[in-house]
Amino acid sequence: MRRPDTLGGKAALLAACALLAAAVSFTLSACMPSYPKEELPEAVKTVCKSEYNMDVDVTVTGQTIGIYYPMKGLLDVSLSISKEAWDEISNLILVASRVVLSTDADIKFYCVITQDARLPELQVVIIKYVDDVKRGMYRNISRNESFKRTLFSLNLTPQAKKERSIEKVFNKLGVGDQTRQKVLDEFFRSAPTKLSDIGYWRGKFYIKDVKLPEFLAAQMANRIKLDFKGEEHLEKDFSFKSSEGLYIPQGDKGFFLIRFKIAEQAQEENMTSLRVKKVREILQMINHVLFGYKFRDFDFVVLEDQLENATLRVDAADIFDFEKKRLSVEEIVQAPSGYFIQQVSAQ
Repeated sequence: MRRPDTLGGKAALLAACALLAAAVSFTLSACMPSYPKEELPEAVKTVCKSEYNMDVDVTVTGQTIGIYYPMKGLLDVSLSISKEAWDEISNLILVASRVVLSTDADIKFYCVITQDARLPELQVVIIKYVDDVKRGMYRNISRNESFKRTLFSLNLTPQAKKERSIEKVFNKLGVGDQTRQKVLDEFFRSAPTKLSDIGYWRGKFYIKDVKLPEFLAAQMANRIKLDFKGEEHLEKDFSFKSSEGLYIPQGDKGFFLIRFKIAEQAQEENMTSLRVKKVREILQMINHVLFGYKFRDFDFVVLEDQLENATLRVDAADIFDFEKKRLSVEEIVQAPSGYFIQQVSAQ
């Protein structure tokens, strides 16, 4: 299956960002419509139906609005997202952005979810930060940066995976339907705790009130994936497996936890320089995200190199100053002895 971060997917999202900027700029420069917060879900449904003949489901959870649309033909014969699907996804993004920029509701994030009506176990989820939409509209950030600030995932519907597994157990035990539904409702149908668990299943949203720190953590992991899988100078030296970003509240602030599996592809004598290069690239991406959002409400960053079973730590001040002061990786990263092979003493 084609990855959603391929050139085709990126081009489609970049085109959607350009279309959005033009349309919203025109709307604001003319007569800005008003969508009262009490009518926000119905307003989205009305706009989608009247302008694009799309029947959507809408929910508002805290400062997050979720829009769900089941489409026909999400995937083409090669199991890639079809051109028609990209067009409809772009329309959903456009409607979501227009409405949240024209309402008195305090909406910080929107989440677009779509599935193929024939295969709802597979979903596309797009999460955007409303301030990023505004900055892209006024060209305070580039189209490419706007793309990288968009969380995009093509995955198996988390709730579907969960319920399918439980139903297999029910079948083996011969549990009746009434008992099944009661157990599922009480123990397995709850709001997600992580962004990766967001989805839609059997007429119900599984969505959470997205917070900026967790969005930034997920964005860090997404940028790591995009760069290590898409930049030539990184692809030749590293083999990307996975990455995950979390924000862990702790005391008055919290910390970022970035897990990754990225293997070095080199001879033994080059391992030291590549290990440093890998960590430097990751720190640069984290610095770029935090500096771009001026986010300082954290104490430190933990890097978990899962292939090496190593936990690294970098203080908040060093993360912020990393690019400006050209700090040395080995000096600021607190790592297990020998992680960098020719490493200076850990702080």
